[in-house]
Amino acid sequence: MLYGVKLVELASEVPTKTVSNFDLEKILDTNDQWITDRTGIKERRICEKEDSLYLAVESSRKALKNNDPKEIDLIIVATSTPEYLYPSTACRLQGEIGADNAVCFDLSAACTGFIFALVNACQFLQLGTFKKALIVGIDIHSRFINWADRSTSILFGDGAGAILLEACPLEENQFLSHSLACYGKAWTDLTIKTTYSNFPNADIQKNVEVVQMNGKKIYQFAVQKVPEFILSSLNKANIKLEEVDYFICHQANQRILDSVADKLKVDKNKFPSNMAKYGNTSAASIPLIWEEKKNLINQKNNIISLSGFGAGLTIGSIVWKIN
Repeated sequence: MLYGVKLVELASEVPTKTVSNFDLEKILDTNDQWITDRTGIKERRICEKEDSLYLAVESSRKALKNNDPKEIDLIIVATSTPEYLYPSTACRLQGEIGADNAVCFDLSAACTGFIFALVNACQFLQLGTFKKALIVGIDIHSRFINWADRSTSILFGDGAGAILLEACPLEENQFLSHSLACYGKAWTDLTIKTTYSNFPNADIQKNVEVVQMNGKKIYQFAVQKVPEFILSSLNKANIKLEEVDYFICHQANQRILDSVADKLKVDKNKFPSNMAKYGNTSAASIPLIWEEKKNLINQKNNIISLSGFGAGLTIGSIVWKIN
């Protein structure tokens, strides 16, 4: 027996510290106008005392405000910047929120992580394996940034977003289709290398590895592939492009959003953006913008296209219908 999937709640959490473009002017050869023109970003949130677990817990508690955590039977945390290689952030989150009955695991797909995690959770629910699922997208890139590197330090911010889903009768299903892919031959275009030590590690040096990015290649990949995957997922759902009410895209760069809209010949107003406030929050960006604009987006019968792209290189698109 197959089930449908429906959205129960959206929530988010961001750090308290704000770093503006004017703050970056003090440490970089740049200015607010230069950053804004090239990215659309005006400021970003940066963790000081907060960590991944804190942001994940706070966003999850908001998402679970009207639900018993013990009813959650699946937790997936999409993150590429955890504090621990193990245990998973999902297991730590389970313990903190009291979701004692949940199966938990992390998923690493960088900025596409939330899309991959959402598809995974929906398929578990559709098969009847689980009834309620909590998905969290969380990344803290500020720890892995070379703040003297203008090409990367202006882009990233920290944040978390959570979504609560539950199985429902098939006729109430909101998860209509998806398209996912990976292009591993281009993996060197966006990386953070793990820091480690060798045997016998008597003298351990803790050097911080930082984001390395070929910005031109990532831009070209996004502008080419995001429209393709949006159309692919729509085709699978037998939905026309003009039927989509909103396109919720990974918030990486305003130029990318505008280029995708232009390529699809879609009104840019259908592409909500909040990167001016938060920058690129990686796996958190899609749930962050969805939650922030939910009163606008989550209107009855609205068709939503979700899409993300990132390191791997990974890409994915989902079609969702609010009912």
